[in-house]
Amino acid sequence: MASGAVIGVSSLAVTYAFLRFLLLYTHDEKEPTAVATEIPFLSPMIGMAKKAKFYTDIRNKYNLPIYTLRLPGSRIYVINSTNLIPVVQRQVRVLDFAAIEARAAMNVMGATPAGKEILKMNRNGVGEYSYAIEFDKAIHPAVTPGASLDTMNRLSIQKVSEFLDTLASNAPTTMNLFEWVQKNIAWATSEAVYGPSNPFRDPKILSAFWKFEPGIVILLLQLFPSVLAKESLQAREKIVKAFMDYFGGGGHEQGSALIRARYQHSVDYNVSNEDTARFELGGAVAILTNTIPSAFWVLWHIISDAAALEECRDELYRLCKIEDGSVAIDITEVKTSCPILLSTLQEVLRVHGTGTSVRVVQQDHLLDDKYLLKKGSTLMIPGPVQHSSKAVYGDSVNEFNHKRFVRTNGRRLNPVGFRGFGGGSTLCPGRHFAITEIIAFVALMILRFNIKPVSGKWVRPTTDKAGMHATVPPPDADVEVEVTLREGGLACKQWNAILTGSDKAMELVAEDMDQH
Repeated sequence: MASGAVIGVSSLAVTYAFLRFLLLYTHDEKEPTAVATEIPFLSPMIGMAKKAKFYTDIRNKYNLPIYTLRLPGSRIYVINSTNLIPVVQRQVRVLDFAAIEARAAMNVMGATPAGKEILKMNRNGVGEYSYAIEFDKAIHPAVTPGASLDTMNRLSIQKVSEFLDTLASNAPTTMNLFEWVQKNIAWATSEAVYGPSNPFRDPKILSAFWKFEPGIVILLLQLFPSVLAKESLQAREKIVKAFMDYFGGGGHEQGSALIRARYQHSVDYNVSNEDTARFELGGAVAILTNTIPSAFWVLWHIISDAAALEECRDELYRLCKIEDGSVAIDITEVKTSCPILLSTLQEVLRVHGTGTSVRVVQQDHLLDDKYLLKKGSTLMIPGPVQHSSKAVYGDSVNEFNHKRFVRTNGRRLNPVGFRGFGGGSTLCPGRHFAITEIIAFVALMILRFNIKPVSGKWVRPTTDKAGMHATVPPPDADVEVEVTLREGGLACKQWNAILTGSDKAMELVAEDMDQH
């Protein structure tokens, strides 16, 4: 018995020594320092289960500008330094996001064999993964400030106004706030994108989407999906069938410029109707998964803070135009004249955002002429690392400050340190659409209604149960609230939210500021 224990301990010791030797032998001295090596190749996997906290803990422990995580058969390079982010983003094809997009379409969306060949295609003058590379260019006119985006935003604002009119007719009422936001923002968003043939009008298809969503990471990594993501796979096929009917019946022709552009891009690559429907599932993920929790948290942080509520209402009141018993407010003016409201949105994305920009190293590369990045490795820029940087946000970095992003004396925070929408080749193309809808929703909510917690006290919900795919995690538990109509000069009036339009981007991310 004792000898068996000795043999077991000896085997472990030999295995440990071998793994440590292997790690040291295969790690080039020019590569970023390898960390989390207590159990070679396994410690990073254990630590990554802690999600964003793992990366901030490593940053705090080692204070390295960039480091390496060695996993079985792979390397991950993690960026901490704000100074390295622009350096990374200039290497668009060497440090490429297109490979990640293609993998998602294959694994998560379930591309057919023919679809996979198209996703891996090397088109002359473009390179490998040309479908993904040219996708952003194809949809750019539809999501860039201008006439097409205005049309889509006007429809979403119209839908927001409609469901708020319904709420007003039912007030006073009590409701679960997140459940209500999820239902109505999903409706407004999908209607604006997909038009009158919107597949998500069918409650069964929307329900299938929420069943599909939790399995995204398992599907992406192919971690026994038939066992661990069985419900997601079943739900996915229901949604794909609905999108096949949508495109097959020409529903996209009455949809937004965005959906028409996405469809045309697939036509240009001779993508089948089935794969067009599968690829569009990725579009649905993009427009629904983060807009909804972001809208909830912006509203929650304003209504739960008396000072924030008063200051945001004061900004909005100045823009309200009362005439013949109705109130008109131009959301374009809200976006340009309400710095506290916009700052609150940015602070929500800073505090609650857990998104990580990911790229694949396509060839050996010496980053910033200092750090060797090996071909086939993964490079990551975790948003929470940048968002918790004292160098950028000061000693109050761990507090929620709704006025943090308001410029004072013309000065602003280092925009590179804000990763609320990613950046570079991973910059969210739909950010202008999402921002406008969230701003319109929150502005009209706080102008028209008083919202109080049924419990009598605001308690910020935790987000520990959120899946790894959630870049803005939803609350673990819902918040029951009482909603009443506001009294005073704007009470009992008809509301008219309009969007006069704009060809200028809101300056929320570094890339948008560079265009001004």
